[in-house]
Amino acid sequence: MKILTTPWKDQFLELVANAKTSIKITSPFLKEPICSEMLEAKHPDTSLELITSFKLSHTYSGSLDIDALMKISHADGVIKNYSKLHSKIYLFDDKEVIISSGNLTDSGLSKNFEYGIYSKDEAIVSKVVEDFNSLSNHENTNIVSIGNLVTAKEILSKIPIKKNKFPLIEFETVYGASDLLEVPTKSIRTTLTDWRKEVFLCIDIIPRINFTLEEINAFEPHLKRIYPDSYYITDKIMEQLLYLRDIGLVEFLGNDNFRKLWK
Repeated sequence: MKILTTPWKDQFLELVANAKTSIKITSPFLKEPICSEMLEAKHPDTSLELITSFKLSHTYSGSLDIDALMKISHADGVIKNYSKLHSKIYLFDDKEVIISSGNLTDSGLSKNFEYGIYSKDEAIVSKVVEDFNSLSNHENTNIVSIGNLVTAKEILSKIPIKKNKFPLIEFETVYGASDLLEVPTKSIRTTLTDWRKEVFLCIDIIPRINFTLEEINAFEPHLKRIYPDSYYITDKIMEQLLYLRDIGLVEFLGNDNFRKLWK
């Protein structure tokens, strides 16, 4: 085991290039430039799984590059979302690991003062692999598909871009800051259609950010009037909740509790 401090980009890319079977990463934030370098260094037959915190507020703020996610997806990487993620873990062939404070960004690997460890100790790596796999299969972890990313990008394209008074710099949202997308809902409404749009509008009516399944199911009579030929309204509501989660608009809190990720 050894201490790893910034810059550690070269060590990271070397481990990526040497990985023969798998690369597994948890990182709430990531940027396109380093992801492109990672994909160029990675062997084509080496699998890649990324667990991140996919929320539209993160992509809108610039801390999570949606183009980076799309590149990973197009390269047959698996992208998963765990909304409460804060860890940064980098596993290579389930034999070597970096545990660091640094996100998968140029700042996290080269510029910020980050601190972590590199280890190939069998006991340590085995425990990290176990924890990664447990998180990957957690009930609140979901796959983010290329279709989800396309929809999210379409929503973002309709949101007016704020003019910056200062030069653009690589930005990472401070953990614990508001993760709610504060934009007019028109940009979302005009992208969603049919059931997805109607359930979104119902959720938007609920005054609180956190809401329950019982509260959203209370719109069953309203939705029945819109879709009179549907007999399983509550099942359709849950289906749309899952979709809204997958595009970064709803967080599943467990025990039939949910959270809007916009206001």
